Amino acid sequence: MAADTIIRTENVKKRYVTGDEVLWALKGIDLDIRRGEFISIMGPSGSGKSTFFNQIGALDVPTEGRVLFEGQSVFDMSERQQAWFRCNRIGYIFQTFNLIQVMTALQNVTLPMVFQGASKEEAARRGTAILERVGLGHRIHHKPFELSGGQQQRVAVARALANTPSVVLADEPTGNLDTQTGSEIIELLKQLNAENGVTVVCSTHDPKMLRRSDRICWMLDGRLDKVSTREEFSLEAMKQDTQGR
Repeated sequence: MAADTIIRTENVKKRYVTGDEVLWALKGIDLDIRRGEFISIMGPSGSGKSTFFNQIGALDVPTEGRVLFEGQSVFDMSERQQAWFRCNRIGYIFQTFNLIQVMTALQNVTLPMVFQGASKEEAARRGTAILERVGLGHRIHHKPFELSGGQQQRVAVARALANTPSVVLADEPTGNLDTQTGSEIIELLKQLNAENGVTVVCSTHDPKMLRRSDRICWMLDGRLDKVSTREEFSLEAMKQDTQGR
């Protein structure tokens, strides 16, 4: 494994069985994700993006193949080690925000810290600093229903950063947002990637996200169809635009 590879998937396959029907959602994915990279995974609905996300985030076990994090096989870890890994090394951002409605923004962000043993005072200090970083220092005591969609997603970004993860996995982070707010979330993720060195992996349909990515992985029918750099993607888009005129 190359020194700058933080996540590697080796022939990852996922099978679902319903009665007599067998569905292969993933059909052998090989991918190296580099440390500090901003990468987008693109594909139509049913292409396997979310299933693949669940594998690299240790939320679901592949039927075949391996997921390696810094050279260590994630699913060879004990359940306790996997739980620690999910809480400390990976930050998750979901399309539907997944905030706890009865908790304030600050309480949502500090919950992972408290789970890891931080005192309430330490968690509050760190949580406030993160919320200020994402532009919500004035909203820390508001509950999700008192926040706009964009503000809720900023809380979700802050929560993902609670335990200073090495990797942030964002599943359709702009999917439920208007164009302007979606652009702001993309720029926030890119800023965190550039300034903090956090590896960001996004599942997306948003072309604006692709233009900010170092690489774009195109999935089709459970396979990795191709991988493009940002420059290759931009050149291809320009060619298509020229041909369409």
